[in-house]
Amino acid sequence: MSDDKKINWHPPMKAPQENYLEKFKLDLNKPFNADWMKNSLWYKTMYAPKSPNSKATGATSPLALQLCEDWRSVMKAEATVKQNKVKIDPNISLKFFEELTETAKRLNCSPEDLAAIIYGESHFDPQIKNSTGKYTGLIQMDKRSFDSLQVDNKCTYEEYCKLPREKQLKYVEAYLKYRIEEKGLTGKKLSGGQVWTLIKRPASIHDNAFVKRQQKHVDALKREPSKYN
Repeated sequence: MSDDKKINWHPPMKAPQENYLEKFKLDLNKPFNADWMKNSLWYKTMYAPKSPNSKATGATSPLALQLCEDWRSVMKAEATVKQNKVKIDPNISLKFFEELTETAKRLNCSPEDLAAIIYGESHFDPQIKNSTGKYTGLIQMDKRSFDSLQVDNKCTYEEYCKLPREKQLKYVEAYLKYRIEEKGLTGKKLSGGQVWTLIKRPASIHDNAFVKRQQKHVDALKREPSKYN
């Protein structure tokens, strides 16, 4: 090497001896719960509490999720219409549609039909009353019908009229089960027209023309979400 290319060189200083493995050792048996991670989608998915009505795997029913998205779009659109006489809540919970889906399965009817019927009856407003004030709630039930229901831990009719929609569903199910048994329909698959007939005019359940008219109304209401999606 020529002189003009020589450089001063000194051997590197010896670094202090540290046990870096111990310094950065992680306890893999404990979850990494840094504040920033708690706000991540991954953390919320893994550690967020599950709905009490979710399946054992913790998965939400795809049908319940679709119903929630569909009807939220309808309610959001209706919430902007000032002349609506019903209370429009665009933030209907996924829990409500999970419970509605399970209720429909137990009643042996379509969740899509049941959602459309409840929308037609009350626009999902659990406190809405009809023009006479006699009928209230998701399916517009009167006190006489309510008093005939056999329900565990049953509340009063006055309390029922103030319940949120998620808690009113068990009374919707009890009423329809009562009518299903009364009309000899236990174990049979029910159409939307039949379900709505049991709510509107139970005595006409074997009137095919009446049931078909109700089915047309159900089918029309089921198309409502497509107008906003």
